[in-house]
Amino acid sequence: MTRSPHRRSRRTALGVVSVLSVVSLAACGSGDAAGAGSDTEIVIGAYGPLTGPAASLSVLYDAQKAYYDELNANGGIDGLKVKLVVKDDQLNPANTPAAARQLVESDKAALLCGPAGSPTTMAVKSYLEQRNVGIVPGAGSSELAGETSFLLVPDYLQLGAQLAQYAAETAGAAKVAIAYTDDSVGQPTLAGAKWQMEELGLDLVAEVAFNGTAPDQSATVAKLKDSGADFVIINNTAPVISQVFKAAEKIGYAPTWGATWPAQTKALLDLAGSSLDGGNIVFSTPFVLGESEAAAEFRQVLDERAPDVDQTDTIAMLGWSVADTCTAVLERAVEANEGKVPTSEQVVEAMPGTTLDDGVVNGLAWTEEDHSGQKKAMIVGLENGEFVELTEFQDLPAVPASAAE
Repeated sequence: MTRSPHRRSRRTALGVVSVLSVVSLAACGSGDAAGAGSDTEIVIGAYGPLTGPAASLSVLYDAQKAYYDELNANGGIDGLKVKLVVKDDQLNPANTPAAARQLVESDKAALLCGPAGSPTTMAVKSYLEQRNVGIVPGAGSSELAGETSFLLVPDYLQLGAQLAQYAAETAGAAKVAIAYTDDSVGQPTLAGAKWQMEELGLDLVAEVAFNGTAPDQSATVAKLKDSGADFVIINNTAPVISQVFKAAEKIGYAPTWGATWPAQTKALLDLAGSSLDGGNIVFSTPFVLGESEAAAEFRQVLDERAPDVDQTDTIAMLGWSVADTCTAVLERAVEANEGKVPTSEQVVEAMPGTTLDDGVVNGLAWTEEDHSGQKKAMIVGLENGEFVELTEFQDLPAVPASAAE
């Protein structure tokens, strides 16, 4: 059964900030919240794109805020309120170190919850380890797991493998290719897909590297079309992959696209335009759909506290799932600290041993040795502009870490 925010308690002050300035927004009904480092409030933080081309991802923090608003309204964690502070790094790794330092050194965040982006988090991973600050990234690169970093989402190795398995065994694809960015998002997806194809005795017919910031993706899709691929695996955000889809449409190339949860948003449909009118895309995702029975509480709280959030947006569900997970960690830390506000060190100590299988977060079990994310995901499709379940949640392929080397 889903962990209930009504039984827990929620209410937040969401700090919306630029890299060099902080503006705190008082949570509805929370009264005069104590400042960071008080004995009545646990400060958690995140960095992400509040402005810039990837600003649509900021819905992640809207959903988190709604979760903590509800938590705090019902008493918080043993009477302690949770305050979320978010800093704008525009999803640019050059901006992230300053944002992370402000969160840790000025705001005294006890835990970083759901910061967006694999490259951005890689830019501060060592710093957070040095400061002994825990982090639950809102991203899935296996490189992100570390001494104080515990993943919520499955790594891209596994999701790439699941897409390859689905393409070959369920979709009946004759030729599978991958288009990938040469970074911590694309490389593990490529490695996982190659591993799975080799396990099936098959090969990718093309491995096409592309620049996600390039305005013209015609060369990328020309290579894919020349390969004859009828199923193409691609992993990136909606603004990036939509450019590939539109370029493919211009030359009449219409394979089935296999993407991952970061692109499973209505923003993708808007950006991709008519290139997805045929519903020729599937997604590998560890998140339940917003319309599902398991998401009833998510819908109820967002209806009240964040009515402008698109509840079908997977990024919103990511924010909710991150908040659910971080609350489980904070509950363990508060209990270990006899009901008092825990230090960042005490929060890190509470992270191993955290498990969740509540219908929203499925198959999460952190140990001292295993900091990886959920072990289950499902395949979602697109029908008449709506996301639909094509499979149930399944155990993900057990891709060895060596596959990424």
